Amino acid sequence: MKKVILFTMLSTLAFASYENSENFYKSAQYQKAIDEAKSSYDEYSNPKLHLLWAKSAEALGHTGEAMSAYERVVMLDENNTNARVALFKIYQKSSRNELAKEMRKELRNYQLTPAQRSSLDLLKGTNIHSFKAKATLGIGYDSNINVSATGSDLDDYYNTTGISGEKSTLFSRLNGSLSYINEIEEKGAWYLRGDAKLYYQNNSDAHYYDMFVGSLEAGVGYTGDGYTFYLPLGYDNVNYLDVGLLSQVRVSPTLNITLNESYILNLNAKYATRSYPKDRYKGMGDSSKGAGVGLYYLFNKNYAYVKADYGDFSSKENIHNAYIDKSMLTLSIGVNYALSTWLVARVDYRYRKGSYDDTIDVNSAAETTSRSDDYNQIELKLSHYFAGNYEVFISDRYAKNSSNYLPAEYTKNIFMFGLSANY
Repeated sequence: MKKVILFTMLSTLAFASYENSENFYKSAQYQKAIDEAKSSYDEYSNPKLHLLWAKSAEALGHTGEAMSAYERVVMLDENNTNARVALFKIYQKSSRNELAKEMRKELRNYQLTPAQRSSLDLLKGTNIHSFKAKATLGIGYDSNINVSATGSDLDDYYNTTGISGEKSTLFSRLNGSLSYINEIEEKGAWYLRGDAKLYYQNNSDAHYYDMFVGSLEAGVGYTGDGYTFYLPLGYDNVNYLDVGLLSQVRVSPTLNITLNESYILNLNAKYATRSYPKDRYKGMGDSSKGAGVGLYYLFNKNYAYVKADYGDFSSKENIHNAYIDKSMLTLSIGVNYALSTWLVARVDYRYRKGSYDDTIDVNSAAETTSRSDDYNQIELKLSHYFAGNYEVFISDRYAKNSSNYLPAEYTKNIFMFGLSANY
């Protein structure tokens, strides 16, 4: 009889496995899932086994056991973001403040903007009272700062000679951004949020094209179970071409939805109005409305995205410039991937289709058609992070605009080297 009992125990241990534990977990038999995991000695090196163990213990309210299991997952798989997020929440709830602080640092993805990091914090249910900031200083080379067709193409189009066309320059650039979130009630779902951005570029050989952009945004939001909604009012001011060129007021509601642990769906809309105070640019004033959808995939410390945005632009002036009334469809894809512990690569591609109400001459027979543009842009970036929250990077962006309106055709390349500080 003893031999039968011993044989039964050995058989049970021999057939204990991750698969069995997973089946118990899926059927909400959490204690059996834990017992199965404990008996799966041959698979103790599998981080997925300990993740099931942790989730089962957490479902039963065994916080200490869950914390230990999550810590084993992180030891076996340091890139497991799900385990790190779960550990961060446990550390916070159990007042392990120093551990929570360290875990928060490890969870940060500084390739995201401060505004994106704030949105991700909300979706993860963490830290609804925080500042996020980023400052970037860069130097680079722009092959076509005036976004012009070639001189020879312009000479042919206007039947003249001597048009200079593209102008290249070295430049220095400063970017800064700040995002702040604070919940309205101590444990409420409503929150206030504010964002500020500035952009300044100084061109060594083309100061006429120096640019300064300042942006402010503030709004109220609501965070629920797996989603956040934000309704901001924004203001932008652009100084360009040696004048205060334009100001813009915009409303841009945004809804982020967590589909599962890895996917986030973004839905957004926008209404904006732009004014040009100087008489010579006044005819460029417009209003626009649009909508967009995006899907973000988070995996380990990496992410990928695909987005589509549509905008319709209409002139605000009775007497206005050409090519103001138009529609724009923009498609974007990209991936941010850690090649190693010290090197991160990013690739972004954008395509934009512009359809204009204005017509253009096709040939000498006075035939006309509507103007149409196709814009393609690809950007590559390599980053190295050091001292916790500093980044040194190189990037290269190539853009080409094709059009049936020749003066709008151009190619452009921007190479930049820079340093960022993230907080």
